[in-house]
Amino acid sequence: MGKRQFISEGGVAWVVWDVHPDDLGRMAYDRRSTTPSMEASPRIDRVTRQSERTVHPELEKGWLCFQSGTEKRRFTPIPTNWHELPDSVLRVMLDTATPAPHADGRVTRPSVTD
Repeated sequence: MGKRQFISEGGVAWVVWDVHPDDLGRMAYDRRSTTPSMEASPRIDRVTRQSERTVHPELEKGWLCFQSGTEKRRFTPIPTNWHELPDSVLRVMLDTATPAPHADGRVTRPSVTD
């Protein structure tokens, strides 16, 4: 997974990385811990259940996740060598990306200053 940071037209810092549905099941551990737990936990069970869900057909081949603060957006499909694209292209992709829902289903609408 590649990761980049860039500044939007409005001066807001954004982080972008690629997400692949096949990798979601591998993330069933508590990131706050330095070692994976072998015991079952509600967090691991919840992540495992979420990763077993099917993703929307548009997202099956992965997406770019843009995040600034609590706002997240998805861009699909993942462009080849996206991590080498100039910031100006990432800004255009950010502008066309779809707002992503929070874990509780809420969606943070894009701000006018991004």
